[in-house]
Amino acid sequence: MAGAWGGGTWKDWAMGLFSRRSKDADNVALAAARAKLSSQDVDQIRFLLTTKKTLFAVKYVRERTDVDLHLARDLVEEIRLGRYVPPVTDTPVLRMPGTNLAERTRALKAAGELHQATALVVSETGMTEAEAGLFVGALNLDLQDN
Repeated sequence: MAGAWGGGTWKDWAMGLFSRRSKDADNVALAAARAKLSSQDVDQIRFLLTTKKTLFAVKYVRERTDVDLHLARDLVEEIRLGRYVPPVTDTPVLRMPGTNLAERTRALKAAGELHQATALVVSETGMTEAEAGLFVGALNLDLQDN
């Protein structure tokens, strides 16, 4: 029976029917979907995830980005795991000569820009968003690193 399906097993042939999607096409569609989400959208998705409403989070992503169910689930999972931090364009990243990451992060935290502070830590350290959030939360505003 293996010869009837082109040298593989029937199961291999059947699985091939369901995996005709190109990884490159998925990556392009996922990047386009990320570009359509604002930081407020990502905050809403995080809220839905923390309230155990994953299905609503996937539905929200599908409505905002017009991607299929598979890609919407992938994007929600990236957000849940802290692998995706949306770019923040409202507030510029503070780049002051002679200041370290902790000082710049403290300045953003003092200004109430917690999301920007977290994004800064993620971009400069490679931490996940959850780890960066813990770092930002642990910073004491009245201390200076020497």
